[in-house]
Amino acid sequence: MVKKQSIQVNAILNVVKQGCVIVFPLVTYSYITRVLGSGNLGRYSFSDSVIQYFITIASLGVPTYAIREVARVREDKEKMEKLTTEFFSINVLMTIISLLTLYLMVKVVPRINQEAILIYILSIEIIAGTLGRDWLNNVFENFFYLTLRYIVIQTISMILILTLVKSKNDLILYTCIMMISYSMNYILNIYFTRKYLPYRFTFHLNLKTHLKPIIYLFCVSIAAMIYVKSDIIILGFFRSNSEVGVYSIASNVYTVIKSLLNAVIVVAIPRISVYLGNNDRKNYMSLLSGLRNVLYVFAIPSIIGLFFLSKDILAVLAPPSFAYGSNSLRILCIALFFTVIGCFYSQAVLVPNRNEKSYFYATIISGIVNICLNFVFIPIWGLNGAAITTVLAEIIVMFICRRGSEAYIDTFSSMKMMPLIIGCIAIAIICQLCQMFVTSLFLRIIISVFGSVIVYGIILLVGKNEVALNGMNMIKSKIKKYKDTFYCEK
Repeated sequence: MVKKQSIQVNAILNVVKQGCVIVFPLVTYSYITRVLGSGNLGRYSFSDSVIQYFITIASLGVPTYAIREVARVREDKEKMEKLTTEFFSINVLMTIISLLTLYLMVKVVPRINQEAILIYILSIEIIAGTLGRDWLNNVFENFFYLTLRYIVIQTISMILILTLVKSKNDLILYTCIMMISYSMNYILNIYFTRKYLPYRFTFHLNLKTHLKPIIYLFCVSIAAMIYVKSDIIILGFFRSNSEVGVYSIASNVYTVIKSLLNAVIVVAIPRISVYLGNNDRKNYMSLLSGLRNVLYVFAIPSIIGLFFLSKDILAVLAPPSFAYGSNSLRILCIALFFTVIGCFYSQAVLVPNRNEKSYFYATIISGIVNICLNFVFIPIWGLNGAAITTVLAEIIVMFICRRGSEAYIDTFSSMKMMPLIIGCIAIAIICQLCQMFVTSLFLRIIISVFGSVIVYGIILLVGKNEVALNGMNMIKSKIKKYKDTFYCEK
């Protein structure tokens, strides 16, 4: 019997983890951009983008598929062990194919060959990702371990970067630190996940059952990565390394905020799969409805705040030469809303209901559109053109996934939108006032963020927003529980 974890606690833990994803780059990016320069940062970003494609090839869509299928049978250890062995074996074989293909690409493609050393160093991440079986932690909803692991490793990584990377000549050293930082997360899993299920390899892969959905999800992963990574790669072919470095900062901020907003969806996927496996329609719809409301409450104000603070955020992360990337970041803010809602329909509805086919079509169509438009827009508008193609791709994914989800969801309960709208207007006003009257960069960001959070929260509570009221009730119950425990012990 698997112990059921609190979705609220898991969501908070995952948001904390993704929050750290914001904090750690905030400390290191501003340092690295000044030490390495935009050219070297562009070389690393290009190499990392190439490696991410081959990591996706090695995973072959298995992680998403495994979370769904193993979560459905997680009360049956024998079935779990069989599925886990098959999925791990598929990943091992695909990792070998991925590494051989990468080696061939380095030898054949001149632009990739220019960064051969960086790419070979980062290729270790491909092996680590397969051995780590990180999807098992999601199946068992072990988000405390995931959060603690990330914070510890990133803290060590940050210290190493700040103490060892001292000049433009340290690009290879920086690449090694980033590779170790990524790989250590999965190396620790080799020990940690064995307590759930052992490592076993088999040539009986049961491909008749697994191959079709895995291929669909693999194509989805490739197409989804294209939204951002193809922008950087095509920029690398048409523009300078400096422009690639500038766009990579804006793109990383966009990706981090997207991950933070999607954190709530990620923790809900295993539980959604369990409800579907048990044919529990009532809890399934209740969870989906609550999840959608939470996304609206957090996503829209985050997008508004990021839009108005984009210039200040880049000023913190990078030297003045990167400032013109703020326009690209503002354009990417528009994509955030469609990204989050598209992720809700794809990850929380389509994939758990085993309709990866609709998700596949959505991502393939948007991926093709994204690549084609990149070749048109990037030579004309540079990094702003790359940002525009991302917006268009995310819009396509959202609408196709929403249409495909209609068969699996009932009508959602209505939500009071007026407090949310008023709150977002207040955020825009606070950010603009801070721009006008606060001269200190750091102080301006701090006042803008905390002032917006406080005012927005008060407006939601006064307007009796359901998400805000539930959050306040949860905080009150926790405080009461600790008080009762304290007085009992006393």
